[in-house]
Amino acid sequence: MSIVGERIKKYREIKGWNQHKLAKALKKSGKAVISNWETGRNDPSLAELRMMAEIFSTTVAQLVGEVPMFEEPREQYIMIRKDDLIDLQRKALELEAERITTLKEQLLIVQKPEESGESPAS
Repeated sequence: MSIVGERIKKYREIKGWNQHKLAKALKKSGKAVISNWETGRNDPSLAELRMMAEIFSTTVAQLVGEVPMFEEPREQYIMIRKDDLIDLQRKALELEAERITTLKEQLLIVQKPEESGESPAS
């Protein structure tokens, strides 16, 4: 089985469709066409790959194996540019550093009365 065939089968199964339903959606004469794609006997055309990508809410690149396949429904994911992700990570690290600094300051305030023998005010 080719990677394209494996991907077509996987996306079809994720959608809960049988070969006949996919063939009908693609206006093919029968499920034999889909079976031939899935087993690697034939390959779909670019136009057919585009139609399947639209049906499966994916991309042609994912169908042909150029990029990893999402195992979960795409609703579980968001697309973000790499630079934006790096900026978000940087901001998260800065916020975490500020939180750690604040906690250290609070700890010092609590420890000072304990060191002098006093109990902290409630």
